[in-house]
Amino acid sequence: MKFWQKPEFRVLLDVELAKDSKTAFYDLSGLVNKFFDNMLHEDFINFKISGIALKSAAQLHHYKITSIIKEEEKIQKKQEIEKLRARHSRTIPKALPQPIQPKMQIATKKELFDAMRAMIIETMQNKEKLKRRRLRRDEEKQKKIQMKSKAKLPKELLKHISGKEQTVGELHESWLNRIKATIKLNNKSDTSFFELMEIIKNDEKSSIGRRFALVKMFLALTFLSTAGASGTGKTSTDILLFQEADFKDIKISLK
Repeated sequence: MKFWQKPEFRVLLDVELAKDSKTAFYDLSGLVNKFFDNMLHEDFINFKISGIALKSAAQLHHYKITSIIKEEEKIQKKQEIEKLRARHSRTIPKALPQPIQPKMQIATKKELFDAMRAMIIETMQNKEKLKRRRLRRDEEKQKKIQMKSKAKLPKELLKHISGKEQTVGELHESWLNRIKATIKLNNKSDTSFFELMEIIKNDEKSSIGRRFALVKMFLALTFLSTAGASGTGKTSTDILLFQEADFKDIKISLK
């Protein structure tokens, strides 16, 4: 059995085992000197084992230094924390003496009834105020509704909007008769949209009336030129419309 196989020197061949050994940690120099003295007394020097022991000794020395530095850093950090706590610590002031509360007065029966009556009166007054506000708000709302209902459109505008003067068929028939009369009066085979507009200008005095009459005339011309849509019960068209281009005069002739 070689000397380096003894437990005393095995710590130099296993670094992890050496880290847990107090001998390697605190007396590393003496252990290394003793190891190499024994190696020199051997018949043959084992350079492999010697190299492992030398490398392990260097690693243990580095581990020893770093361990000491870490311990010192922990101690310094702990001291700094204690200094900060001492610097920023606050002393809790002693509790101030509290004044003695006076004893609760016991109300008499009359005082209790007076307080209840005052609360009831106050509640009724608040309800009455709310009721008056609600009534005032409803009155203002009714006034606004009445004012809106009184606002009316011009009579002539209402007359044209209601359309109660004549039925659709009567309207179409009246414009068909006007077209026939205009063609006969001018002694021509047709008339035009602009000529019919002159009739509207002579019949209607207001601009609103002219606009509505123009719309009615245009609708009547459209229906009279469409089969079965004139409202007179006929299945054929009554007039023919012709326009050379957009926004030009429309020629109207009887079929």
